[in-house]
Amino acid sequence: HELKVMLFGLWAGIRVLGWAIILLFGLIYTFGVFLRNIMGESFKELETVPDAMFTLFRCFRDDCAAYDGTPFPERVRETYGGIFMVSYILMIMTVSVGVFNLIMAIFIDNVTGSQLQRRNRELADSSEKVRVMIKEHVA
Repeated sequence: HELKVMLFGLWAGIRVLGWAIILLFGLIYTFGVFLRNIMGESFKELETVPDAMFTLFRCFRDDCAAYDGTPFPERVRETYGGIFMVSYILMIMTVSVGVFNLIMAIFIDNVTGSQLQRRNRELADSSEKVRVMIKEHVA
């Protein structure tokens, strides 16, 4: 029964997950183009837009290392200073705290709402049977 509930919940949340992927791709693409144009010549990780997008994706997922294994934000901070750090912190906080939590809240709301609708349909379907049974026992 629990597996059935989980699968129904996943199915109910597929649309939300699809839009979340599109939103995150749009953010990563926008930031990737921006970083490629600003810093692409200075860092191998940002030489092309796909490289910049993949580096951003890794940073959003807490694996923000350069290709040689050193911390990428620290390397960029050494070159671009405090302006980069403020921008980096704001970007990471916006995406990881803001967008990810918003997506999770919408997903959970969608799944629980779908579960409630399904349960209400089951109750409505069984209500006629219960009414007939009560009528038989009372009459």
